[in-house]
Formats: sequence, structure tokens, C-alpha cells
Amino acid sequence: MDANYFCDTMQSELTGIKARIYTMVREMERMPAEEQEKRSAEIGEMNMMIDDLTAKIDKLKSTCPADWSVERSDIETTKKQLVEKIDLWDAEHIAGGYVGG
Repeated sequence: MDANYFCDTMQSELTGIKARIYTMVREMERMPAEEQEKRSAEIGEMNMMIDDLTAKIDKLKSTCPADWSVERSDIETTKKQLVEKIDLWDAEHIAGGYVGG
């Protein structure tokens, strides 16, 4: 797999994960104020994830290194952790949310 293919693929996957997190944040923001307050730490963490993903996506757009092995490992690890966390949040907090699989 060449670096450009990797960067394009990861950019697409990370954009999808970012959209999924953003959708959950929007759903949580529609909850009653009391519930939002209970979930404020999670909402804050999700917003930080969105910012981190935005930075990674921008880096993949602007700089696709010839040797991407370090970036690949970092991105793959981050992606796996995010997907696991998102699946948990979906199942626990979003009505009719994705329950994994």
C-alpha cells in the first residue's frame, strides 16, 4: 500500500468517525439541561476528540509522508480506541444508537 492510498483511506475513515462523534454530541445537546449537565464531561471529551480528529485529518490532507509507518500506527491505535468508545456511547446514551457489531 502506498502512502497516498493510506492517507486518502485514513482521511475518509477518520472523517466518518468524526461525523459519528459530532452526531452524538448534537443528540446529547438536545437532552434536557439536567441530563446535559450530567453528561458534560463526556460532551467535553467528545469535543476534544473532534478537535484531535480534525487535526489528524488536516495533517493527512496537507502532508502525506513517504514513510508513514509511525503515523499509521498512531492513527490505527487512535481509530480503534475511538470506535470502541463510540460504540459504548452510542449504546448507552443515544436512543436507538448503534450497539456495535
